[in-house]
Formats: sequence, C-alpha cells, structure tokens
Amino acid sequence: MSTYIDTKKALLAINQNLIFTGAPGTGKTHLAKQIAKSIIGVKSDEDLEKTEQFAFVQFHPSYDYTDFVEGLRPTPPDSNGNIGFERKDGIFKTFCKCAIQSEIVDIIDNFEDCWIKLIDLLNSQDFLEVPLLSGKDVFKLELNVNGDGLANRTYENGDYDKGTWIHGKSKFFNKEQLYNVYKGQLGIPSGGHDNYRKAIVQYMKENLGLQDYFKGKENKGDTQRRFVFIIDEINRGEISKIFGELFFSIDPGYRGKNGLVKTQYQNMITDKTDPFYDGFYVPNNVYIIGTMNDIDRSVESMDFAMRRRFAWEEIKANENTGMLDELQDMKDEVTDVMKRLNAAIWNEESNIGIEGLNAAYHIGGSYFCKLQLYLDDERTNKKSAYRHLWENHLKGVLFEYLRGTANATENLKMLESVYYNENGNNDIEG
Repeated sequence: MSTYIDTKKALLAINQNLIFTGAPGTGKTHLAKQIAKSIIGVKSDEDLEKTEQFAFVQFHPSYDYTDFVEGLRPTPPDSNGNIGFERKDGIFKTFCKCAIQSEIVDIIDNFEDCWIKLIDLLNSQDFLEVPLLSGKDVFKLELNVNGDGLANRTYENGDYDKGTWIHGKSKFFNKEQLYNVYKGQLGIPSGGHDNYRKAIVQYMKENLGLQDYFKGKENKGDTQRRFVFIIDEINRGEISKIFGELFFSIDPGYRGKNGLVKTQYQNMITDKTDPFYDGFYVPNNVYIIGTMNDIDRSVESMDFAMRRRFAWEEIKANENTGMLDELQDMKDEVTDVMKRLNAAIWNEESNIGIEGLNAAYHIGGSYFCKLQLYLDDERTNKKSAYRHLWENHLKGVLFEYLRGTANATENLKMLESVYYNENGNNDIEG
C-alpha cells in the first residue's frame, strides 16, 4: 500500500493538479487524504484536519464562486440595526493566502493577543481614558453593545452616565478597522475617525505590549511547506461558475505570480499588505487533488479546458484495497468476494461482462467496509453480515446500474448468485 501511495504522490508532485476517477466506492477520497498526510508529514486523520496545510471541500450544484474564491457577505447589524456587505475571501483563496504567508518569516504582529487584552480590560471596567496623539485631550473608550468592538460615546453635557449616551453622535471602531491602522493602512470609513484609531493603537502599544508591525520577508530557503487542497466530487459543481478567472491560475505552467489575474472583486481590496492586492494567483506550494465518479449521471462531463489542467488517474476497485485493512483477518476473504463480483460485472482481462456496463461500474472497497456495521465483536455472524451487506447496500446500487438495460432482472439475479458463490464453495449464506 505504501508503494501504491508513493506512486500517486509522485504523479501529484510532477503535475501539482491531479484528479482521481473511477467507480464509486473505490477509495478515491481515502487515497487523496493518505497522499495529503504523506506530503504534509502528519500521521493521523485528526492531525490532518488540524493543520492549516490541508483543506477539504465537496462540490455540489449550488456551490459557486463566492464560496470558493471571494464574494460579498452580509455584516452584523450596527448600533442602528443596519446591515451592510463586505468582500470576504472564499475557502480556496483563504487557503492560498495561508500558503503564501507560510513562506514569510520574521513577521511581527501581536495585534490579536493585544486586542483580546483590550476587550478583557474593558470588560472589567466601564471605560478607559485614551489620550489623543496631539496630547491636548483624552476621550473615553468603551465596549460596544455586543461587547466585540469599541465605542466613543457622546453624553449629555459631556458627563459620563452609563446607558444615557446620544446614539447619533457617537463613534464606533471594530477590530478590522484598528488592525488596518496598526498595519499603516487607512481605517474605513476614514476621515477624523483615524485620529481616534491611531490613538487606540498607541494606547495598546504603551499599555498592552503591542509591538510595531513588520510584514516580514520571503523565505529564500529550501524548507517550503506544502499545502494540499482536496476537492471531493469535483464534477458535481458547475466548474466555470466556481473557478471563474482561476482557469488560468491553476494551470501548473502559470503558478505563482506568473499566473496573476484580476478577480471580480479586485477593486474592493484596499489593504496594500494583502498578498493579493495586485491580483490573485495560486502559489507553487499548493497541490490540488480532485475526485469524481465516472458514472455519476447527475452531472455533465468535465469541461475540456479544465481537463487539460489536471493529470488524470483511474482508481480501480481491485487495486486500491488498502481501506479493507480495517477488516483485519477477513481482508483476503472479502477481497475475493469483491473481485469475483466485479469480474461478473465486467472482466477487464477478457473484456466480457454485462452489456452496457464496464469497469467504471465495479463495486469499490468502501462498500465492503460496511460489513463492520453488522459484524459482532467475535465475528461469529459473518454469514448474516454478508447478507445484510447485499440487501442493504449492494443490491440497490446494482439495481441502479442495471436500470433500463436489457435483461436487468436476470442480470441482477446472476450477480446475486455470484456474490453468494452459489456455484462454488458457499462461503456466504444465501
């Protein structure tokens, strides 16, 4: 199994984009995760899920560009109950940004920790008195109503009286605005409010240990971290709608800044420290693995423009049996049952089988792993478990395979007979 994974891993390393195709249940997603663990250098599925070097998404007909790349998302209501919209990165753009930032070293940015300290401090008292940078005056800084942002409230006659502030004459500062100012950018909206934001940042530096921001520098060494992005059921989404301009950028020949493209919301990126301020690109240390079932009738075939940007590898049921290791001493027995059933569906050596079907209709190992649902601890009920597997899982799939084909009923009975091995040693109870 290790050699099998290494072969697929080498194919991904060369091409950077790889799609696993094949019959349902052949372990394509399982294999993709095994490769991701090997590339990233983690041992368990739990560690894989925790690392920032891995991301997983499953496409479906409603999935679109705003989910994957970027789009407008509603903001929480402000103090007057008004809801606005702001540009937000999608899962893939966020992942690529993380991959880029992983290669930046010597960053100085402890804003997050100091922001938490500031919120905690204001939770313990009504307000703080913050000096303006001019040194001529101070202003009172409080928490907003939700307790997740800051406010400078105006009171009648200027006298503090908790709960009696004038709504239309108060200033509010959220975390993102202050973070922009901390990095040397303008807060939004700007105007006179930035004088207050700069004063808050200065207060955090003098009292809460906030360090001067430094964006870091690019790592020129050979220790580049690798990031793996898995797209499960990649053919179930409308590819052109999801990827948009990224058709160009994901091409292995245009990785990095050579593949820079302007996205649909490019003019809304105002933070000059954003690695995609000038345009979006897919970094060289990002590897993409897609999975798809060849016989999924709910989708159209993959776009040819997309096909040529990926290497393609068919995962065959009779080859990828690593997932059956979970069955321990039953693995060889179960593998034999799977192979004889698949040979009856379509024998790849003789090219003989059920008319209208082929190897893409084989039954993969993940179906046979379901035996564990029905086995007792001592595995004394194997025959009963096999029967449940056929009735509850395999029979329905094969019925769908055969629907509308010639001699469907007879062929289903034939496959049932082969599964139960009625013409040989009856190792499965019928």
